[in-house]
Amino acid sequence: LTIILVNTLYLCCLDPSAFSTMVRSAILLYIVAAWTLFIPIHSTKLPRFTSQNTMPSRKTSVDGFDSLDGTAGEILQCDYLVVGAGTAGMSFVDTILTENPSATVILVDRNNEPGGHWVHAYPFCKLHQPSCYYGVNSLPLGKILHKKGRSELYDVRDRATKSEILEYYQAVRERFDATGRVRCFFGVQYEGLDEERGVHTIVPAWQRPGGDESLGVRCGKLVTVANAITVPSMREPLVHVDESVHFVPVNEVPSSVESGKYKNYVVMGNGKTGADAIVYLLEHGIPQSRITWVISRDVWYMLRDALQDFIGTFEMFDRGMCRTNSVEECFLSFETDGLMGRLDPSLPPPRIFKSPVVSREELDRMRSVETVVREGRVTSVQKGTVVLDRGSLDFSTGDTLLVDCMMEHESAFVDISDDFTIFEPGRITLGPLTSYYNPSGSAARVAFLECALDDDDSKNGCCYFVRGKQCSRPTPEYMVGMTYMEAKSIEALMKVEGGGKFYLNSRTFSESPQHHTFGMIRLLWSMYGPKKLAGFSERFFRKIESKGYSDVDHCWGIETLISQEVET
Repeated sequence: LTIILVNTLYLCCLDPSAFSTMVRSAILLYIVAAWTLFIPIHSTKLPRFTSQNTMPSRKTSVDGFDSLDGTAGEILQCDYLVVGAGTAGMSFVDTILTENPSATVILVDRNNEPGGHWVHAYPFCKLHQPSCYYGVNSLPLGKILHKKGRSELYDVRDRATKSEILEYYQAVRERFDATGRVRCFFGVQYEGLDEERGVHTIVPAWQRPGGDESLGVRCGKLVTVANAITVPSMREPLVHVDESVHFVPVNEVPSSVESGKYKNYVVMGNGKTGADAIVYLLEHGIPQSRITWVISRDVWYMLRDALQDFIGTFEMFDRGMCRTNSVEECFLSFETDGLMGRLDPSLPPPRIFKSPVVSREELDRMRSVETVVREGRVTSVQKGTVVLDRGSLDFSTGDTLLVDCMMEHESAFVDISDDFTIFEPGRITLGPLTSYYNPSGSAARVAFLECALDDDDSKNGCCYFVRGKQCSRPTPEYMVGMTYMEAKSIEALMKVEGGGKFYLNSRTFSESPQHHTFGMIRLLWSMYGPKKLAGFSERFFRKIESKGYSDVDHCWGIETLISQEVET
C-alpha cells in the first residue's frame, strides 16, 4: 500500500491536474484495505447454536411423511415457514441462520430433494453464470479458487452442471440439518392458512384433495416465492400434439440422439433452452441440414466471452446506458462492444431479452443452422404439420423428433404489480430481483434486511425492483430497468448498519472483491482513474429519472416507490 501511495504522489507530480482524483483513490484504497483486514473473505461455517433454539428432534431425515415418526397430525412451531427449496428459498434460509443465531425454520418443497427447477432440468444444462456467486453464502460452489484456496474466483468457464448443483444443494440441506434449527420436508406442498386457528397446513404432494394426512405449522412468518419458473419436463405440452408425433421435452434429447432412431430434428424455442438444444445436437454429430429451428421471436443473447473481464464490462455499461438516446441504441452499443449478440444481424433489433448467456463459439454454431422458421408461435402439432401463427411447417412423422423448448410464461416473474411488496405483516414474498438476474443474491439480501431492520416499511424501502405488469416483460427495457433498480438497492443497503460489510463479504454477489484477483485496486482505478466510472451511478440515475430514453415513457415503477416515500 505504501508503494502504491508513493507512486500515486509521483504521478501527481507529473500531472498536477490529477492530484485530487489520485489522492481520493489512495485514501479510499487505504480505508477499504484497513476495513477488510477485519472481515473474513468468506465463512464456510454456519453459526453456533444452543439447545434452547433447536427444532424438535427426529431419528431420520424427513422426506414427505414417510419418516415423520408420528409427527403427522401434530402442530409444529418455528420462526419461518419457507415454502420452496429452490435457489431463492435455500439462499434465504442460509442467511437467516447466519444473521439470526436463534431463528428456527421449517422448509417444505414439492420435490423429493432441494434444488427447485434444477431437479427437472435437462441433463446437459449448466449455469448461465459463473459458479462463484450462485447458491448460498455459507458454502462455495465454484471450482476455480485463489492460490491460497480462500475463496472462489470469478471465471465464466466455471459453470456448474445440473448434477453438481443438485449435489451442492443436498450438502447445503445437510448443513441445515446439522444446525438443529431447521426441519426439511420434501415431497409435500403448502395448502394454506387456517386463519381461525393460525395454523398453516402441509400435505403430501401426491395426496388428492380431501385427503386426511396433513401437518400443521404455526410460524412467525410465512416465506413464499413469487415466480413462474418452469422447464418443459415440469408440464404437459403447451399446445395440442397429435399422438402419432414424436414430441418430447428437451430432457430426452441425449437419449434420442444416442438411439439413432431419428433422421431429422425440429427444435421449438430459441431462449437459453432452445439454444442449448441446438448446440447439443450440433456437438453430438447431427448435421445442421437435419435440424429445423422454429423461432417465434428473435432474442438478444449476452456473450459470455465479454463477461470474463468483469470490471471491463463497467465501461460497456456506462457507454451503452448513459451515452445513448434510446434502449435500442443501448443494445446496439452493447452489440458493437461484443457484449450482446443475435442470430441474424440483418434483421431488425430483437424486442426480447430473457438473459440467456452463450459464448461466441456457441453463437456461431447456432448461426450455422440454415433452416430457421420465423412464422410466429406454435399453435398446434398435427400429423406431419406444425401449425404456426402465420404459416405451417411440414415434416415426416416417422423419422422426425420434435423437441419442446417452449416457454410457458412470457416472464418468470408474473404479476409484480405496482403496489407489490416483499415484506408484509407475518409474510415475506421472495421472487422480485433486487440484484441483476441474481436470485441467490436477491434472496440473501432480503434475509439480511429481515434481520437488520425492525419494521416492514424500512425493509421495503431498501428493496428496489422492476414492477408493473408492462414493465416486467422480458424486453431490453427490463434489463436496463433492473440495472437501475439494483443500483438503487445497493445505495439503500449501504445506509443500513452492517449493510456494506454484508454486501462486500457475500459470495452471492458477482462484484464481491473476494471473487476477483486484485479486484479492489483495479476497481478503484476504474472508478477514479482516467475513465472516471465512479460517476456512472449519477449519470445513470439522471438518465432514468429524467426519462432520457426516447423509446421509454416510464421509470420502471420507481414512480410508485417515490410516491410511497413522500407519503411516509
